Amino acid sequence: MIRRITRVGLLTSLCFTIIALAPEAIAQNAPAIHVGSDTRAKSAEKCMEDARFAITETSLQVSFTSGPHIAGAGILEGAGVAVLVTCLSQGSRTFIEVVGTSLNSSAAEQARNRVRTITMGPPS
Repeated sequence: MIRRITRVGLLTSLCFTIIALAPEAIAQNAPAIHVGSDTRAKSAEKCMEDARFAITETSLQVSFTSGPHIAGAGILEGAGVAVLVTCLSQGSRTFIEVVGTSLNSSAAEQARNRVRTITMGPPS
């Protein structure tokens, strides 16, 4: 009887360990997402123009443009990356948000930073 309880206890512990580790295994396959946003004294149209230039200047390909959004994708640091830029007019200013994503967090951050720096320009 004691041997059986030990096996059951061991099996229960093993099951709890597997369940506890499952979210970590899933998270390892999730892409990193880096976000940066601010407002600038420029039109939404100029923001979109600057974002298109920033995406191509970062060696990415523009993958779509729709409404206030423009996106690009490609390879940075040997990893696939995607970038999404949103340009929303707020009167004389434009809210700009840049999102970079990749399975490689450093590549996602680099894509976001490069595109954000060019798109936003200096503080205004």
